[in-house]
Amino acid sequence: MNFIRKQLDSIKPHFEKGGKFEKFYYIYEAIDTFLFAPNTVTPSKGAQVRDAIDMKRLMITVVIAMLPCLLFGIYNVGYQHFLAQGIEATTGEMVMIGLQQVIPIVIVSYVVGLGIEFAFTVWRKHPVNEGFLVTGMLIPLIMPPDIPLWQVALGTAFAVVIGKEAFGGTGMNILNVALTARAFLYFAYPADISGNVWTYLPEGT
Repeated sequence: MNFIRKQLDSIKPHFEKGGKFEKFYYIYEAIDTFLFAPNTVTPSKGAQVRDAIDMKRLMITVVIAMLPCLLFGIYNVGYQHFLAQGIEATTGEMVMIGLQQVIPIVIVSYVVGLGIEFAFTVWRKHPVNEGFLVTGMLIPLIMPPDIPLWQVALGTAFAVVIGKEAFGGTGMNILNVALTARAFLYFAYPADISGNVWTYLPEGT
């Protein structure tokens, strides 16, 4: 970690005021404070809680708390796949099917959502909102496993832009961002979002 810390410190001047990447400072700051606790501290006077927990650490804790749900969902997708076909399968085989279906949804959700967050950060010149660390995990958890990935991307983009950024970002949105993504896809593509939600059958079966 010391190597990463030194590398981040060495490129920091390029992102600070007057540097050639000044407009991308908040993206640098988001990566820096994601990997390392920020240098800012609670004032020494007054009754304050002083610890290493900031918003990013808190959101990561929530993501960790959701991992059992994700792991069970991965297993359940494989279980339902083999159950629908009446085939006996090992736990490993069930997990492999689940991973093939669920992990791409998680990746698309985070790539699209964080990409939009970074774009708004550069445009509005404000720090990256940590809330999407949780939202990016919630979206895959409430999507059917066989949903097309382009719909995941579209629903995520709609939810982040219309459900959150249009209201000013994390803490000011009046809609739950993950549920906004699901609601949008439910009305835009009802056959894909409410079909055989728990059954994955590959083509040709």
